[in-house]
Amino acid sequence: MEDVFVRKLYLKNYRSYPDLYLALDPGLNILVGANAAGKTNLLEAIYYLAAARSPRSPRDVELIHWGQEGFYIKALVTDGQVEHTLEFGFRSGRKKSIRMDGVPQERVSNIVGLINAVIFSPDDLSLIKGRPDIRRRFFDGEIGQVNPRFLSFHQRYYRILMQRNDVLKRLRRNRAVPEDALVQLQPWDEQLVQAGGELIVMRLDALRQWGALTQATYRELSGPEEELDLAYESSVGGSQALTSRSPSTEPPTVVDWQAAFKDALERARETELERGHTVIGPHRDDVRLTLNGHDLKEYGSQGQQRSAALAIKIAEVEWMRLETRRSPVLLLDDVMSELDISRSQRLAQLLDRGTQTILTCTDLADVDYDVLEGTLWRVQNGEVIPVVERK
Repeated sequence: MEDVFVRKLYLKNYRSYPDLYLALDPGLNILVGANAAGKTNLLEAIYYLAAARSPRSPRDVELIHWGQEGFYIKALVTDGQVEHTLEFGFRSGRKKSIRMDGVPQERVSNIVGLINAVIFSPDDLSLIKGRPDIRRRFFDGEIGQVNPRFLSFHQRYYRILMQRNDVLKRLRRNRAVPEDALVQLQPWDEQLVQAGGELIVMRLDALRQWGALTQATYRELSGPEEELDLAYESSVGGSQALTSRSPSTEPPTVVDWQAAFKDALERARETELERGHTVIGPHRDDVRLTLNGHDLKEYGSQGQQRSAALAIKIAEVEWMRLETRRSPVLLLDDVMSELDISRSQRLAQLLDRGTQTILTCTDLADVDYDVLEGTLWRVQNGEVIPVVERK
């Protein structure tokens, strides 16, 4: 398994950093600083290298340093014995620019897999308690990190969806009769069904493996008395178990999902014309978690929900290793103080594998610094200053 890590990072007008250069340790980096000092912004920038997006903000314009017109990120990434440069630039009102080794890249999918990252934060609880779109965005973003084909179909599906919704809005505004609506919607229906069926199957393929790892990890954290199950709730074709251990029939194919999607669109035609937008499809699907058969979001305790969120993230690390044969960069955003002893010990096991880890805290008392080897940094006033280095 190759060691992949960020060796150098440069930020220009990114969030709280007007100008920052940082040479990171390939192992453990501990960033200590007060709340709002910029620690999370730094982790976000490193995550951006892997996913070409923020894990917190859906719009790049929100990442620009106050009073500026754009931001720039450049990194030197080491992959085994090979080094690559990654550059991202964004200016308000313009398309994002991407370069790898100085060569412009037209598609995000061209740089997918160069580096992977998993971020742990107190906000992870939203994966359990939050809205379906939060879970969709999370799972899609992480699958897209390791699967360029998924990312390509994801981008295609949402482009078609936006165009189809524009047609539906116009039809609603003009009060079009169903016959006219069918003629105008049919070409978009065909494209949406084709991309949507592919998207669902790729989601399910990834989530079945990820779900099984999540279930096993949760059992380690909480004991055998509690059984966590995950299911894919499709607006097109019902519920699909992700963690079933019993023998099952052959899963639906892409063609099966496309046929089901087409039928569902036809049944929803009247509703869509009334509302002026697409009401079914993978953009409305969800991942449902149950604990001993009960909905975890509604009936789980805070501790059970936190364990499930942590299990999803730890399983993500293992899933990425299996998929890519590489260890992702671990980004731990002030999570040690949030965990009890058993959960923090399980998370700490991930640090024993030589993986590059950037861990933030407000107080070193939250981290067992005496037994961890790495570099200590102080974050303050838009600067990241090395305090102690130990090799």
